[in-house]
Amino acid sequence: MLCGAPRHTRVVYDVVNTSCPIAFQRFFMVYTVPSCGFARCYVIAGSRGLMVVDPGSRGAARAAARLIRQELGMPLTAVRYVAATHFHIDHIGGMGPLLAACGPETRLLFPPPVHDYLTGRRRLNRMAGWLSALPPVTLAAARGLRRLEDALPATLAGIPLPLLHRRTELSFPVERCDFPRTGAGLPGFADWEILATPGHTEDSTSFYSRETAALICGDLILHMKQDGRGVLNAFCWNRDVILDTLVRLRHTIAPRTVYPGHGEPWEGGERMLDNIVKQW
Repeated sequence: MLCGAPRHTRVVYDVVNTSCPIAFQRFFMVYTVPSCGFARCYVIAGSRGLMVVDPGSRGAARAAARLIRQELGMPLTAVRYVAATHFHIDHIGGMGPLLAACGPETRLLFPPPVHDYLTGRRRLNRMAGWLSALPPVTLAAARGLRRLEDALPATLAGIPLPLLHRRTELSFPVERCDFPRTGAGLPGFADWEILATPGHTEDSTSFYSRETAALICGDLILHMKQDGRGVLNAFCWNRDVILDTLVRLRHTIAPRTVYPGHGEPWEGGERMLDNIVKQW
């Protein structure tokens, strides 16, 4: 662990002199932004900049900016990408304010199907588990809210309700958006791979680093209880698909740290995905 770093930071250095300024080190690490919304937000430090994943509220955007400036000692112009694992309001609600605070070269990253949402060619998926699966997660996340802005999104897009699923008013310009295909790498983040992990939603993706065995999984897996086991998300578009995704990941990747969209990151052995349980 990096001395003084936020909890659950995983660090792998590839430098001889680790005393050089942080901006000039080649390193790969994940910072957990302190609790600041209904969903977790993370900052990935790559070899040529930073990537912020899932800033879901105005408070999350502010907390991510604070972490970058104060903990990393870097300017917001170092943020190369602001990414969403999927197009739900609690994961995209702070992207606009954060982008506005970053440099003109910062790009927003979305899964490819999001392009069809924004152009009206595809609707948000209808979700199952509104009454059985969503309330426990929402209530647990709400206990971590510290300020009103932590719960306030800058857009009403990304709400998967029948009367609201067509809302696509954004707090950022579409011209700043990219839609990289799954399986692709990103400049400056060569160790990180974009994985298609559908099930919670059709567009759900995850970020995986083979070098550090770190998986940022969005809402595929939850970790709301401190028992060392994750739970497959029952609030989802298609339970058969999300189960198939988990089975596929068990055979293709071997994370030792999982960073979920809700709950706390946790560490395990190479077979930690085998311990993920489903509750339906």
